[in-house]
Parts: sequence; C-alpha cells; structure tokens
Amino acid sequence: MELIEKVLRAASRVGFVLVGVREDVYKRLQDDEVERVPEHIDAAVHQLIEAKWLEIGGTHHVRYDRYQGPARSVLIPTRSRRTAYRWAALQPLPKAA
Repeated sequence: MELIEKVLRAASRVGFVLVGVREDVYKRLQDDEVERVPEHIDAAVHQLIEAKWLEIGGTHHVRYDRYQGPARSVLIPTRSRRTAYRWAALQPLPKAA
C-alpha cells in the first residue's frame, strides 16, 4: 500500500510519461527532460493504469539520455488525487509488539 501511495503522490507532484513501444515509465525532471524509474515503480504505474487509478493523456516531446522523442503523459484523475490525500491524512496503525 505504501508503494501505491508513493506512486500517486509522485504522479501528482512530478508526473510520469510512457516512452516507446514497451511504454516504459519515466518521471519528469524539468522542461522536457525525463529519467527512467525503477522497475517496481514502473510495474505499479502500469497496475494503476489498468485499475483506472491513473489515465493516459496526450503526447509530448521529451528528452532522455541522448535520445529525444514522443511520450504519452500519465494523468491522475481527481477522484484518485482526493483518495490519496485522504490516505495521507490517516494515522498509521500502531505496530504490534
């Protein structure tokens, strides 16, 4: 659950894009520059897209490593954003001794 909350927060703050035929997940850095995310975050983003917690948006031009090309943005719907805010406001359960 912590990973899902982390991915939703990152989608709200920095944003993700899908690059290439395999739709690898990259996070936005600045302007049109992006950087690849770790595999576990990549898998979580794809899982959230399939579950309709995240949506795929329009195409943008991005730069990564020495390459540049099109990428599709990953959007966070309002209902997902609100749910993530509610989860963040909850207090964690006390750990069992």
